[in-house]
Amino acid sequence: MSIAVFYLHNTNPDTEGDASWQPRCIAYTDQQMSEALAQCQTLRGDARNAHVVISSELRDMVGKIGVAAVEDGQTPDGQTYDWSKAGRAGNSRKNAMEPPKQRKDMDS
Repeated sequence: MSIAVFYLHNTNPDTEGDASWQPRCIAYTDQQMSEALAQCQTLRGDARNAHVVISSELRDMVGKIGVAAVEDGQTPDGQTYDWSKAGRAGNSRKNAMEPPKQRKDMDS
């Protein structure tokens, strides 16, 4: 089990103001992420449930412990890494034809 859906379930929904909230948990495997997400949506749609959350330890989805940076364009395992957030909006700076404009140059 590495995915868990936690929620509170009201076992006494028919009485006004006298709710009986019981904690519940459903366990899933790593390969069942889609099912866990669908279950969360179903649980959230039921007024008898509250505080629906999903927690995971997808061990196959993370890198080496303690590795937080790309150094000199290389990942820790030696792969070339050239993606940048700036490149999502257009050309990355390394492919730009001119240097970035300064604010003072844009206002004139």
